[in-house]
Amino acid sequence: MLHMLIGSSVRAFAWIALMACTSVTAQNTVGTTLFDAGASSGYVLFSPNTSTQTYLIDRCGRIINAWESDGRPGLSAYLLDNGSLLRTRKFLTGNFIGGGIGGMLEQFNWNGELMWSDTLAEESIHQHHDIAPMPNGHILAVLWEKYTSEEAIARGRDPLLTPDEVWVTRIIELSPLASGGSEVVWSWSPWDHLVQNFNADLPNFGEPADYPHRFDVNYAAVAEVVGPGLGQNAAFDWLHVNSIDYHAERDEIVLSSRNWNEVWVIDHGTTTAQAASDSGGVSNLGGQILWRWGNPQTHGAGTEEDQQFFGQHDAQFITMEDGPGVSVFNNGASRPDGPYSTVHQIALTLDAAGMHVAPSNGGFAPSEPNWTYPDEPDLTFFSNNISGYQRMTNGHHLVCQGANGRFFELNESLEMVWEYINPMTSNGSLSQGSNPNQNSVFRAGHITLDHPGIQGQNTVPGDPIELNADLSNCLENSINEQTSTSFTPHVWPVPSRDYLHIEWPSAMAMDCEVRFFNSQGIECKRVLFEPVMVVDIQIWPPGPYIGILHRCREGIIDEAPATFKFIIP
Repeated sequence: MLHMLIGSSVRAFAWIALMACTSVTAQNTVGTTLFDAGASSGYVLFSPNTSTQTYLIDRCGRIINAWESDGRPGLSAYLLDNGSLLRTRKFLTGNFIGGGIGGMLEQFNWNGELMWSDTLAEESIHQHHDIAPMPNGHILAVLWEKYTSEEAIARGRDPLLTPDEVWVTRIIELSPLASGGSEVVWSWSPWDHLVQNFNADLPNFGEPADYPHRFDVNYAAVAEVVGPGLGQNAAFDWLHVNSIDYHAERDEIVLSSRNWNEVWVIDHGTTTAQAASDSGGVSNLGGQILWRWGNPQTHGAGTEEDQQFFGQHDAQFITMEDGPGVSVFNNGASRPDGPYSTVHQIALTLDAAGMHVAPSNGGFAPSEPNWTYPDEPDLTFFSNNISGYQRMTNGHHLVCQGANGRFFELNESLEMVWEYINPMTSNGSLSQGSNPNQNSVFRAGHITLDHPGIQGQNTVPGDPIELNADLSNCLENSINEQTSTSFTPHVWPVPSRDYLHIEWPSAMAMDCEVRFFNSQGIECKRVLFEPVMVVDIQIWPPGPYIGILHRCREGIIDEAPATFKFIIP
């Protein structure tokens, strides 16, 4: 009888422990709110719009690194292959006030020390929104360039559609100088590639439909803007280019124009003189548009029914099954059938020589996106401005719903496997359980574990950004700590139902412990490290699990952490 009571007590204790292992805590409101076992390894880089810090976090939301600046972003940031951070910074002079305003570029080393900076803010020019690091160490930057109303009218702009100033996009290529600042080695502007059908006595007269590689100087032109927001400054900002990306192999640039609801590909394989002309370069079109997509109304080749983009952001070159393409976050602002966002992949249409195919009847192919998420309108997925989309190398998708500071990952089946809500606001970091607000993020980028910039760096995770963090629902796996194949254990049988055998490499005679977690991130068991381990899992419920070798004392080499996964059927 006593034996039966003892056995019963042991089983009861085991069941209580098991319930603790499989319990689900309250849903997080900020930080990591979803972490499925199918989420990708790696980190996420982002700069909260209202903060002076840029963060690199793991999938649990813990800070891997943070860089502090003296100014807010303006608006993008990139982790370079040497481990440094290249970011834009908001810098106001009073000459320009516009959405996405920047004005400075800054480069910090991994330890947060400012290595280089450049100010791109003068009376007639100002950097905004985005930059694109190039493989040769140069930087492409998006600028506003100011023209007077008289200069615009002389180019064929209708005076009734002309404000006192017209801000035109200027793309410059910068060669950074070691002492600070940079040299401009290349530039391009649509101001050199106009068409207008307003005044036959002025330059560039013709029908826009007959010149699909040029910019209609009267499209999206307004003399006055009233109401909330940036007011009349919004009338000055003619094109509002909000992203830039560079394709090194093709030597091409892709730009996104929110005001035109369109993306453009241009040739970078030109001299500056050729870029200002209609010939020369790889394409022999000079600085004219090679490919444009999203709104054929811009060049008289379609109607409102043909418009695909609505205030889009973050046009990036991608590699698709049949060749190069472009990915875009389509915000959905002023979409006729309601406010909802989508993300797209669109294939570039190339001939056998790899050159862009000339438009048919003024329109550029394809007629529809090659891929869209979601496939049906979802009114809960909407960001009126900013935002981004990254097609990940493993086939997953990272989406930044920027206005809400929300990032989420979709697997290849378009199932959400990870979600994060930025907890940093203009008033500081939110506490777990708070309702997020004023937490917008321009864009978020996935950083793989093999990214050159993190090799050899200290990537031990710190605390999450949010206060009173709750990581109980966060599945710890190989994203949390660097792993090494030389320390990968041999685990058998997999799947396993009763006893799990773990044999570690002989080099791992260390004072450590192995911790086991279920698919909800709940810790189920800790076992002291032994070269050969046998773990009793008979009472564990079915599902995926992960084991992590943890450091237990100081002085253990950085490669010590290792992980393994197994399934209980």
